[in-house]
Amino acid sequence: MAADDKTLRVILADDHPIFLIGLKVVIEQRPHARVIAQASAPDELLEALRNGPCDLLITDFMMPVQDQNDGLRLLERIRREHPALPIIVVTMLNNAGLFRSMLALHVDGLLSKASMADELPAAIDRISSGKPFIADSVQRMLLEATDHGSGTLVALEELSPRELEVIRLIAAGNAVGTIAAHLHRSKQTVSAQKVSAMRKLGLANDAALFIYLQEHGLA
Repeated sequence: MAADDKTLRVILADDHPIFLIGLKVVIEQRPHARVIAQASAPDELLEALRNGPCDLLITDFMMPVQDQNDGLRLLERIRREHPALPIIVVTMLNNAGLFRSMLALHVDGLLSKASMADELPAAIDRISSGKPFIADSVQRMLLEATDHGSGTLVALEELSPRELEVIRLIAAGNAVGTIAAHLHRSKQTVSAQKVSAMRKLGLANDAALFIYLQEHGLA
C-alpha cells in the first residue's frame, strides 16, 4: 500500500530508454500513480529500491545475452531483500521454462512487451487487489509446454476431499475468507488446506496456482 493509501509509487527498470518512456506514459495515465524512480541497469535498480519505499516494481527481465541466468539472479536478490514488494516482469521472452522460474521467485505479474500498453493497466489493478496477472500470450506459452499426461490426475488424487474443495472454490474466484464462511471453517483452516494442496501439487506461490488452475481447466 502507498503511504497515503492513494498514490501508487512505481519504480521502472529497462535498458531501453524508449521503452522506459513508454512505460512511464502508461503508468502516469492512471490516477494516483507516480513513477518515483527509473533504472536502466541492475545496479541502478537495486540502488533505487534501497533509496525509498515503493509500492510496485515494473522491470524488464534484465537478461544479458552472454549470461542467461542474470535475470533470475536479480529477481531472486530483489525478492530476498524486498519480500513483500509486488513485481511485474515485462519481457519479449517466449520461454516457458524461464516463465516458470520467474513464478517460482514469487513474481506477481508476467507481461509481453508486445501487449504491454493493453495489459499493464489490467495487471496493476489485479495485483493491487492481491491477485497475480499472467498475460494471455504467456498463458498460451505455458499451456503449450504443459504435459497433459496421467501425472495431472495422480496429483489431483493426492489431495484430500477438503483440500480439493478449497482449490475448486479458489478456482471459482473466491477469497479465503469467503471460502471459510461458505464451508463454516476458520480462515486459518482454509488457508492451511490451501497451502497443503499447493505443496502436494508442487506449486510455490499463488501465481503458480493460478497457472495450474488455468492449465487444468479448473478456473
